Formats: sequence, C-alpha cells, structure tokens
Amino acid sequence: MPTPRILIALAVALFTCGSLHAEARVLDGHPVSREKAQSWCIAPSEIIPSWDFPAHPDCKMIWREVARHEGRALYSARYSWPAPDRGDERGRILTEVLFEGLPQSRVVRCLYAVQEDSSRILLAPLRITSLGAATVVESRICMTGTAECASELASWNGRNVERVVDHTIDEIRASLPEGYALKSNPSFDLPSATGRAHAWSRADADCCPSAVVEFRLRLTGAELHAEGMQVRAGS
Repeated sequence: MPTPRILIALAVALFTCGSLHAEARVLDGHPVSREKAQSWCIAPSEIIPSWDFPAHPDCKMIWREVARHEGRALYSARYSWPAPDRGDERGRILTEVLFEGLPQSRVVRCLYAVQEDSSRILLAPLRITSLGAATVVESRICMTGTAECASELASWNGRNVERVVDHTIDEIRASLPEGYALKSNPSFDLPSATGRAHAWSRADADCCPSAVVEFRLRLTGAELHAEGMQVRAGS
C-alpha cells in the first residue's frame, strides 16, 4: 500500500491580475513548547513564528489538530491581528503555522508558515481531504474582490515539509487547440482526483470562456500532473 502523504495547497501565479501568492515559508523544524504554540499569539515579526516580542493586543488564534501520520500529529495554529491602516483597505494580517509532534509530547516542531493581508488576499483555513492515496491539507487563497483563486503544493512525510512541483498548467496549455489560451487558474476536486479549466479563443479573448478542459490529477512523488485532458466547447 502506498505511504500516505500530506499535501498543503497554497498558491500559484494568476494570469489576469499579475500574480497571486501568499507568503509561504518552509521552516527549519526547530522545537518549541507545545503550551506556547497552543496558547500564545505570535508577535508581528519578520520571523514566523516568534514569541520574542509582545503579540498585538487584538490578536486572535485558533489551534487544532489537522492530521495524523504513523503516530505523529500535524497541528495548525491560525493567528490574526489588524493590518496597518491603509485608508479604506483596512484588513487583518492572517498567519497560519503548521507544527508536528507526538500527540502526548510537550514539544512540537515548526514546519510551515503562510501569511497574508486580508485586504489584498483572502487566506482560507486549511482543509483536510484526499488525493488518491494521499491525505491532503488544502489552503485556498483568493484575490480580494474577485473570483480568482489559486493553490501551490507541499508535502508532509510525518517529519518534514517538501514543496510539490505543479505541472498542471503547462500540461493543460499543451493540450489546447491552436489559437486557444489559458487565462485563469484551473480548479481541483482533490477527493475525486479531477480538475477543470477554462480556455479562451482569440475571437473570444475579451468575452467569455470558449472551451472547458477536464482532466485527471496524478501525484507522482513530489510532482503533480494533469492527464487524460478532454477539451469541449462552452463555458
């Protein structure tokens, strides 16, 4: 039976508005007190997570267990505090940190962090699902005020986090008929290992999608692929 893997979906490039990506960091796995990680808000700092300075007085946090693998647990701590004042664009700084450790241990290790300003990008809480034999932790981000969303992949092997290379956009583009272009990110249905994308012909470049691309997802090692592409007219 294949070894279960944990994936974290974060962010890829947008096509229509420049780029959409949360500030994601693979951390060095340094240990911290579980009580501190579970109970104390982190400080606004370039270092994530940091408890070297006081937290924002309006900081809020949520701690939860999100997955288990071979006796080890993956935990999520989600923090938010007011963003710097930007006139009408006042939002909150959203930060999510992943920790891992033995369920009864007093120590956890810092594995992964993502941070964004909600006035610009909405960072959804991690969602646990599956992709084939893998267990998937999906963190979806969307450009504020639009329907444009994106994801990037990383894997957890029970101890460490590793980024997953996503080949799906290049593979979808290669499957399109001549004169068609991909202008938005594909969407994934991870439990069914399927995906969908829209394409535009040159004649409809400023209007509506001209075609729909449906495909299957395949995870091989640390690489994600789209295969079995079917292109049909319509939106």
